[in-house]
Amino acid sequence: MKRMRWLGVGIGLLVVLTACAPKLASKNTFDGRADFQQYHSWFWSDGKPALVDAMVGADLNEQFIRRAIADELVAKGLAIQAGQPDLLVRYETHFQEAVSATPSETGYSYQWRWVRWAFGESEQQSYSKGTLIIDMLDRKTGNLVWQGSVSGPIRDKTDAQGKLRAAVKEVLAPYPPAP
Repeated sequence: MKRMRWLGVGIGLLVVLTACAPKLASKNTFDGRADFQQYHSWFWSDGKPALVDAMVGADLNEQFIRRAIADELVAKGLAIQAGQPDLLVRYETHFQEAVSATPSETGYSYQWRWVRWAFGESEQQSYSKGTLIIDMLDRKTGNLVWQGSVSGPIRDKTDAQGKLRAAVKEVLAPYPPAP
């Protein structure tokens, strides 16, 4: 019976910790006039080779992003085609440093009037926010037909690399949009 109780406590704690984990904020938009059923192939808008491991001098994060995007698009049924692809894909990354400040504790005095006073030290914490934006353009018209973005907190480059695959999966989850 004690095991069942501890199992219940463990599962409850796991659910709470999972719920408290920071979520990636994603959004997407698309051209409602575009016929997404006609898109069967894609390639990079910058024309770099699809085999990102062969890229000389490329940033490691760039390789991770390109590999993750390629894997997701192929899993969605889009073929990589360098010649005349239906879609051209590009992406951008942004890193923003921010500071979060927590004010010191405050209190009120019980004098003839209410007086607010502060005590203790305020707390400041710096953090980084990473944003990934993926664009898909119709090669024939040059128009942007789909755009998705995701953003979330990151600690450092290693943390960013660990979150890249999940971020790309989150951005491309709603592609193609429902007709």
